[in-house]
Amino acid sequence: MKYKNFFEVGDKLEIKVTDGYIDINKNLISQLMEIISEDEYIIAMPIYKGKLINIPKGSKVSITYSIKDKGIYCFDANVIYRNNENIAYIKIKQIDETKIKQRRNYYRLPVSNQISVYYKDNFVANGYTKNLSEGGLKFISDVKLDLNELVICKMFIDDEELTIKSQVKRCNIYEKNSEQFEISLKFIELSKNIRDYIVAYIFKQQRILRQKGLI
Repeated sequence: MKYKNFFEVGDKLEIKVTDGYIDINKNLISQLMEIISEDEYIIAMPIYKGKLINIPKGSKVSITYSIKDKGIYCFDANVIYRNNENIAYIKIKQIDETKIKQRRNYYRLPVSNQISVYYKDNFVANGYTKNLSEGGLKFISDVKLDLNELVICKMFIDDEELTIKSQVKRCNIYEKNSEQFEISLKFIELSKNIRDYIVAYIFKQQRILRQKGLI
């Protein structure tokens, strides 16, 4: 059967084994290696903490992926072949329609991280984030920024420092402190590696929140 997907070879995928045994009960990050047809794909065998996670033939999996400016998509598939020689991979066959989980309005993850903002290599302000999404972030600062101004934001996510070109979309007085400002930044010219890193981080934090019953 023909299914419509939007991913390309090299895109990051999240795999969840829904029916079948693996020795770790976590959503795993993989990569699309080859599109065989409109319902069969080859994806890399996931690695977790340096260990190859073998997903057995016959397992049922849920595949999730993100496309910039479109949203987050998912579909179910069966593992129809497993290869452990040379480059380990599995071949999957899609068994239902691709569903969209989010479109354009990215999920905003509540998170408080330190952030520094620069303008033309000059330091402008420090602050802390209120939320983070694939498309941008909101942060609180003592310094007012001009609307539509292009800035560079730097922040650490899981010990990885990210440097992202951004545009100021909103700057309002913070309702909890009239001497501070609530500022929304839109990411622009975001590299694929940084986007994939942010998406994987958001996925991980969403799973933690779900396990705690917070979302």
